[in-house]
Amino acid sequence: MATASTFGIFAFRYFKTGYMKIFFTDDYPRASLSVMSAALVFSTLLSLFVEPLLAWLSDNTRTLFGRDWGRRKPFLFMAALLVPVFNALSWAPPTALSLEAQQESESWYALNSNQNLTPPTFSSFGAAVWYGVFHILVRVVGDPLHDTANNALVAELTPDYQEKTSVWSFFELWSVLGMLFGMVTPILGESECASTPETGCYFYLQFAILVGVLFSASTLLKCWLVKERAARTLEKEPASLVASIVSCFKNYPYSILVFSDMVEGFGANLPMVVLPYILDWVVGKQAAEDLIGSSGMLFAACVVGHMVVRIIATPVWKSLANRYGKYKLFVAFNIFYGLHMFLFLMVGQGNALLAVILCATWGTAYAGHWLLRDITSDVLDYDELLTGHRHEAQFLMALDLVPRICEVPADALPFLLMSYYGYNPDLPQQPESVQWVIRMSFSVVPGLAGIFGTFVLYFFKLRNSKQHADIVNGVIAHQQGQTVVDPLTGLIMPPIKRHADNSAEYEGRVVGSKAMQILEHFFASEINAACAAGDVGKLICRPVLYSVIAFCVAVPGVAITAAGWPAMYAGEHSWAPIGMIFACKLDMFRVQDYG
Repeated sequence: MATASTFGIFAFRYFKTGYMKIFFTDDYPRASLSVMSAALVFSTLLSLFVEPLLAWLSDNTRTLFGRDWGRRKPFLFMAALLVPVFNALSWAPPTALSLEAQQESESWYALNSNQNLTPPTFSSFGAAVWYGVFHILVRVVGDPLHDTANNALVAELTPDYQEKTSVWSFFELWSVLGMLFGMVTPILGESECASTPETGCYFYLQFAILVGVLFSASTLLKCWLVKERAARTLEKEPASLVASIVSCFKNYPYSILVFSDMVEGFGANLPMVVLPYILDWVVGKQAAEDLIGSSGMLFAACVVGHMVVRIIATPVWKSLANRYGKYKLFVAFNIFYGLHMFLFLMVGQGNALLAVILCATWGTAYAGHWLLRDITSDVLDYDELLTGHRHEAQFLMALDLVPRICEVPADALPFLLMSYYGYNPDLPQQPESVQWVIRMSFSVVPGLAGIFGTFVLYFFKLRNSKQHADIVNGVIAHQQGQTVVDPLTGLIMPPIKRHADNSAEYEGRVVGSKAMQILEHFFASEINAACAAGDVGKLICRPVLYSVIAFCVAVPGVAITAAGWPAMYAGEHSWAPIGMIFACKLDMFRVQDYG
């Protein structure tokens, strides 16, 4: 029951991933690709601030309205109410933004205007703005409300090494079932939603409402039945938001996992985004009709094959992880996934059956990705050994957010390049350059990302159950005031005694609460450098460096955005979203600067 609500959230997410972009660009109401790409960039920029804040609030929630509701349940309750509303409205753009309304506007101007006036172009830009607004509400508000609290709740359910693997495997199964439901069921509305723009599309809205009911029911039931594990240590004065983010990346094993997933993030989400375009324009609509009746049905066959095989393969990955270890299996997953994606280069014009087969075997490869969360749960126990506190929401939030920053160029650039090379949904066949952009985005980019991520995992040191058992025992020993040995580094770790005034005592030395709050904003390397130099002013060096780099990167980004804005507003090809990506770097570095 603790993982059941992932069915609804993933059904929403993959319904949106599989159908919304092509609905807005090819069907109704022909939205601007450039403006949609800008919305992807802007939503990620907002996520940089909103998601860490929500995770920090969840980790540090004690009471609400004078009652202890737990750290996660208040956020899950809000998600149960807001997520269905945001997702349903994103599928309901006003008819005034449709192609039919644009044509009526042009006809009215031609018949009733005595002056040579140009009718407003609102079907392309306005529809993209509607997409952008609700994309932001879903990705920045709705999804994080659920994910930060739900993932943290799952991570704290059990301290047992193998039980965690079982819990996260169920999380994966519910997720994939939700993906399957969200990607395949909407094909029933293909005759209505994939025809001419004038017919509208109410089936997608109705389906979103159905998923919303399932999501709300499962989330509220979880709030009622699942009991949160009591926090072992609750600070009277919790660390500041920035300090809590910095503390995540002070944990070396965690930083390795994030960096590996960040590299993989350049291609992890891209295949599902590009899959409809692969089937329509690389395999070909005629080949899809010859094999299974339509390109929509071919898409459904690919998704069903992928998800069904993924469901079957998940228990296999779980069994192998219990037998050979999580770390070894996660390395094997990265290698298998990376090499498999290159096989999609064999898919060409008319290869509909090959596309279905490779999508199914792709499910076998990707079925092991959930091991990343399982391993992160073990790292959370290690962080408790190091700090004496648990911040599940902050750790799991960053694990999702940092790679998603990398997904921005990965998701946006293919559409910009497609637009640049002349993508036009009304053409019977796309230019060869557009087809190669689609093929490279689906195969080469994800494949290289998976392989590079494998090399990073070499530096991850928490590799077996014995190390984890030593960590758990070390946490217990620290709580009893005993000195322990770090299982990963071999360093001696005296206990940290927390006093009522929030000061800390370490090896007989007391650090005041104010000093603790300041030092929590810096990494150990920065503090060591200042101590070695005997100059506390050295602590300002890295924030100054970040500010200089941010300024240098942001200036060309702002210039590119300004130069490309008129074209983007007109619904034409524009490089403005690329400029926004560079401008976003300013805020990323500034977050570090605030430390």
